[in-house]
Amino acid sequence: YKRVEDNVLAVATSLALLLLFLGTNWTTIFLGIEERYQEADPADVLGFGKLNAIVDTMIVLVAVALVFFLIGAVVAARRVAKIPTVRLVSTKQPPELSIVLGLTWHLFNSHIWSTGQDAVGNIKSELQLLVPGLKIFLDVDDLKDIGSLEEYIQHSQMILFFLSCGYFRSKNCLREIRSSLEQSKPIVLVQEADPAKGGATLQALRDECPENLQPDIFEKGWAHTIYMRIQEFQRVSLKTIVEAVLLCSPNYLNQTSLPLCVPGEPESQPLAFAKDTMLWASPANAGAQLLAEEIATTFAGLTVSTAEAPGPATHMLLYLNEDSFVSDARLAEQVKQARQDRLKIVMAHENDPGLGGCPFSRFFEVTPQELIADGLYKTLARSCFPGRHHPVSLALLAKDLGATPARSGSVARMSRLSGSIAKRGSRLVPAISRRSSATTTTAGDGSGGEATVSVDSVEAAASAEAAQEHV
Repeated sequence: YKRVEDNVLAVATSLALLLLFLGTNWTTIFLGIEERYQEADPADVLGFGKLNAIVDTMIVLVAVALVFFLIGAVVAARRVAKIPTVRLVSTKQPPELSIVLGLTWHLFNSHIWSTGQDAVGNIKSELQLLVPGLKIFLDVDDLKDIGSLEEYIQHSQMILFFLSCGYFRSKNCLREIRSSLEQSKPIVLVQEADPAKGGATLQALRDECPENLQPDIFEKGWAHTIYMRIQEFQRVSLKTIVEAVLLCSPNYLNQTSLPLCVPGEPESQPLAFAKDTMLWASPANAGAQLLAEEIATTFAGLTVSTAEAPGPATHMLLYLNEDSFVSDARLAEQVKQARQDRLKIVMAHENDPGLGGCPFSRFFEVTPQELIADGLYKTLARSCFPGRHHPVSLALLAKDLGATPARSGSVARMSRLSGSIAKRGSRLVPAISRRSSATTTTAGDGSGGEATVSVDSVEAAASAEAAQEHV
């Protein structure tokens, strides 16, 4: 069976049937001895002097077997539920992998060695852990003849374009791209945004692409995500790839979206504040109030203070963007005083350019040296990414503030989470593109009709390098 607990119950049922068969067999023998051999004692043959003893023994054995295996099924189900593999949100069960008859691989990794080899190797290994049985073509593992690239493309169900510097200048990569387009293969775009790893903005990568290929790659609405190196955010990107792969498989062709989850991921955990927690968002820290209110709206039990002084607050939110320590000189003194008062400071590093996101290295230039020397940045600053990665940022910040798993269902929490993101986006629409409304990735159905690619949200991760180095 597909479920482990079903296998356990199947074995239990088989054992119960075996015991019932033995019980009826012994009962038949017992009655036969009494009928044919009136002077014989059935106890000499079966060990039972009365028929009721046989029946009672079998009933007890069957009951014990069923209880034992029922406990085993529950334990097995709980263990399986904790394994970090991709599940369908609708059923909490692993998706059913399928592949078109005649094809060999579910996914083909197209990349340039100089700036993409390590990343796609990691993508393959992580995807196969998240989706056991997923077949992925990777040149170092599967390439036998460089002249047969087009055949490998032909035998793959979906093609992954790993966009990094030099990708569109590689002859072999262009062969893979043209072959994919000629054969009308569904595509998923994965962007390297870390400049230190050969990454760039989506527009810069597009500029490297031959003009005649740009519309088919960047304007067809293919699923798109950014490659992240921080595990919690990386899984969001990997789920986007998995969703795209599943939507072009035979079992899910009629679907336009396929929400997925992984047990233990921060954004799927129902978090709440069990203890009274007050978060101080200083008016001198531009943007802190908005983020603090978003956290409070998403996770129950958090109170936000926007007073000039922390007062009874238990935590201070230090929101780091390009205006931090520059737009208001009071912030530095407030942070210094909070550290002296041993008020716990939780730092959030903005990575969305629309909200003033910048490389983390900037803060070593604008932060007063006194605070740096005192160890302000020895504590991890949580990265705030836009789009699909944003709920992870909120969950990690909530945990830093003391949120713990709540007893209520995750469905209600996720509903509040979506509502808070939409509310925050609506407040900021008049100014510039906002984190909650920026779509980092939307998986399509493989035909190019459903997914969208937002250049603004993609470029939001270009500053992820500094945050990752900070981690």
